[in-house]
Amino acid sequence: MGDSLTLLLLGPPDLAVRGAPVGIRSAKSRALLCYLATTDGPRTRAELAGLLWGERPDAKARGSLRLALSELRREVGGWLDITRDHVRFRADDGCFVDHRHLTVASTVAQALRLWRGEFLDGVCIDDAPAFAGWLDGERQRVRLLLRDLLLGSGGDGSGEVVRLARIVTALDPFDEEAHRLLMLSLARAGNRAAALTCYDALHHRLSAELGITPAPETQALRHTLTPDIHPLREDPASGGPDAGRGFTSRVAPAARGRAALPVPGSALVGREGEVRQVRELVGRRRVVTLAGPGGVGKTRLAIAAADGCGEVAFVSFAGVRSEAAVTTLARRLGVDLSPPRPALDLLLSALAARPPALLVLDNLEHLPAFDAVIAEIVRTGVRVLATSRRRLDVPGQEVVEVEGLAAPAAEALFAARAVRARPTFDADREAASVAAISAATCGLPLAIELAAGLLRAMPCAELARRLGTDHGLLSTAGPAVRPRHACMRTVFETSWSLLGAPEREALAALSVFGGGCTLAQALEVTGTTPQALVGLVDQSMLHLTPSSRYEVHPLIRQYAAAHLAEDPATRDAVRRRHAACFARLLDRHAPALQDASDDEAPNVLGVEMDNIRTAWTVSGDPAFLDRYWTLCLRLRLYEESAAIVRDHLARTGRAPGLLRMAGTSAYQLAREGEALRLAGQALDALGEPLPTTPAGLAAAILTAGARQVVHRLLPLRRRADAAGPEAAQALALLARLAYHQQDLPTMLAASLRQLNAAERGTDPALRAEAYANFATIARIAGRGRLATRYGGLSDRALALVPHPTEAAHRARLSRGLDQLHSGAFEEARRSFAAGRARTLDPRMAENCAGMLAETALWQGDFARAADLFAETEELSVTRVGGDDIGRHWCLTGRAEALLRLDGVPAGHIEEVLTAARASTDRRRALATELGLRDGPVMRTIQDARLLTASARLALRHDRSGGVAEVRGAFVRASGLAATLPTAQPGMLECWAGLAELAWALATVRESAGALAAHRDADRAAARRLHACLARWIGRNPGAAAR
Repeated sequence: MGDSLTLLLLGPPDLAVRGAPVGIRSAKSRALLCYLATTDGPRTRAELAGLLWGERPDAKARGSLRLALSELRREVGGWLDITRDHVRFRADDGCFVDHRHLTVASTVAQALRLWRGEFLDGVCIDDAPAFAGWLDGERQRVRLLLRDLLLGSGGDGSGEVVRLARIVTALDPFDEEAHRLLMLSLARAGNRAAALTCYDALHHRLSAELGITPAPETQALRHTLTPDIHPLREDPASGGPDAGRGFTSRVAPAARGRAALPVPGSALVGREGEVRQVRELVGRRRVVTLAGPGGVGKTRLAIAAADGCGEVAFVSFAGVRSEAAVTTLARRLGVDLSPPRPALDLLLSALAARPPALLVLDNLEHLPAFDAVIAEIVRTGVRVLATSRRRLDVPGQEVVEVEGLAAPAAEALFAARAVRARPTFDADREAASVAAISAATCGLPLAIELAAGLLRAMPCAELARRLGTDHGLLSTAGPAVRPRHACMRTVFETSWSLLGAPEREALAALSVFGGGCTLAQALEVTGTTPQALVGLVDQSMLHLTPSSRYEVHPLIRQYAAAHLAEDPATRDAVRRRHAACFARLLDRHAPALQDASDDEAPNVLGVEMDNIRTAWTVSGDPAFLDRYWTLCLRLRLYEESAAIVRDHLARTGRAPGLLRMAGTSAYQLAREGEALRLAGQALDALGEPLPTTPAGLAAAILTAGARQVVHRLLPLRRRADAAGPEAAQALALLARLAYHQQDLPTMLAASLRQLNAAERGTDPALRAEAYANFATIARIAGRGRLATRYGGLSDRALALVPHPTEAAHRARLSRGLDQLHSGAFEEARRSFAAGRARTLDPRMAENCAGMLAETALWQGDFARAADLFAETEELSVTRVGGDDIGRHWCLTGRAEALLRLDGVPAGHIEEVLTAARASTDRRRALATELGLRDGPVMRTIQDARLLTASARLALRHDRSGGVAEVRGAFVRASGLAATLPTAQPGMLECWAGLAELAWALATVRESAGALAAHRDADRAAARRLHACLARWIGRNPGAAAR
């Protein structure tokens, strides 16, 4: 079946085939489809008839069911098995039902990606009581699923858990246990104000509606948390790495499990003294390095020594390339890499925020540049136990030289492994040969393991002979007589010689894998058989992990690679097959990579990053680079995304697509000046430069506008050209950057040119984005009919998008802005929610979250707006201290929403306002560093909002005193607002807040003299406010709701 069916049932139902809404008109037919899609197994016709038409006679109920099934068969028949007696929904690979995925979601993150609202929100069929009963039960089941996930999280303080706790408490406002977890999560996230507000709201609700007080556990939690919660995430006076910026990066307990110590499959032999020595050193030294040759057992010793040392994390760097070392460590420790800062900064911040712990860093010999990173890590208070074949260049380290096992221990290890290979092996009878073999292996555990595996192929005495030793060796000084590397090579070459040709070819080919492989990948790349892989496992050359991946020890891989290099033609052919294998893997998951709500692709591809990096060095294919780059963005490896494009640019020249990709990576790293330069260079390379002078921009606006008018009046079919889509994407980035910096001429010129460029291509997502951007500009400019026309063009183009793309996600954000200003609040909410859930761009996700808060504010749902602003603040504060959706805006918006709610303590609002002022000051102080350019208009709007909110709070707190100060603030805020240009009249709340303040002042009792003195000024202010609000409503019908 080539079609795809998408049923989004969490929230208002959204049913689509191939991305287009299904044509099912009957409400009961739609309800029937939803019921079938969420229930397992075949359902009888009698059951279905009774479910939706049970109030009718049986014959009529069955007839109605037949009509409904006929409609379903016509629209979605490919997903239904309809027989004479039963109907069954077929949830195959071409179908996505969010409800089904939620029922098997095992993590909070998975559930949140699916959640859009309550199950079948808004669905109500009055004449179907059986369906209503099922719907109530299913909604309750969904609530319990979410509640169980929340309880399992333990309130760890992550943003995801806070979001889930808010959802669960909204679904059941009287669930005290969920409220306690919300309070605990907010407290651990550093949001004291929100935690206390949560308690106060619960207390008020229980008292007003149930006549009870919170449970003793809830009251105790409030008192317990109070001393440990601080109103701001970071004390600017602390002088820490993030002082004054509000940055934070955390390692969630759930994430730490990914770096847990491996569980060895067998007991450690002969290292008891070394284990005690290393544990003692780790207890008093910051860095301990276990140094020794490959195969000597450094990793196994490190695991044994670290076990029982408290908080421990283990990360192996085998096969990790130098440029990926920092991000590998950060990802495996669960550090959030979404903030646009260097991964090292985020890693150090996360480690500094954790209790002192021990990091076991394995296989560091090939990463000399990483030594400086270790030196930085230990300054955070973390201890490091490292393994390496070389000494690390880290000051103050303690080096433990790991030697081969002494003769008795080596013989004991060989005997234990020999019994595995040959259960009838008698170590006492073969004592002389065992001693000789142990001496020949120099006591290297890996060599002993390989040698023991050879007993499947030959007698013990023959093995001793082949390893190049004899019984006379026993009288020498022991294992150290022969060089250890020679011992290991001897054992390997002996094992190699005993392998059959298929096994040798397979092992040599397996050496190209950078991070292990699956069975299917091994067979495809090596061209071998499963039997050959089994033989390699039997010979201890290959290891099958509990996660069903094949891995080769780094030293064996090195030796095998040397054999592969003996035949350059074969080596190149294997590398090409390896690159092709992972190119196909990337292609298979390419559509899902663009959809953040689909977590399968990053889970599958994330474990293959080392292989993908290796494959890219061979491939060089532009399509491979595009997929690899997108994967880096999806995994938030922004520095790596920038590096791979930059390196390819250096080799291939100034290709427009590469310049645009490099600009996008720079944008994600908040290097906005670099992003502007690269986007401009992309247009230059296309021969379509964007002017930078005022006169040039004016001419570009007029020319692009005229071209668009002609195209709309004379819609001749344009010939598609390859430069159009590239230009459209570069112009979209330039317009976005200009918007952040309030450079209106550049934004308008780029947006109009983007419109014309997108129409030169065939990509509906690029056209949808361009149309949506222009519709929003037209709406804000007061051209409602033009905005409606281009909004319709965007919607039609979006319906043609075959799979999610970032351009489509940005189009939904722009459509939401237009819908909000036009008063289509529900459509705006859906657009913002979809954009937030699916975008790969954290900055856009914050935009969408903030606009959901603005939508609630415009609708007058101030409680919801305050919560959404708090959620957006949590996103913003964990990412960057100042941004287009920065914390200052969230805090100011939250204060404005709280001022409109009854029962909110004045002290809480003052705390939020104080944080808003501090955040605003930090934003301005760090403007240059963060690449911001707010300009005088944005500063004026923010100052007016803060003045107005502070005056309203003062009047609310003490209505009889301080009126003169409040009136003075009102005059200053009005004066600031009056200076705003007509083209940038400010935000709605800037004027609505002033109007509400004026009304509040009019109700304050004053003497007759005072009233007379202010009468003229009040009237002038009222006229100015009325005129501005009237203009707002004229341009933005949605503002009328406020």
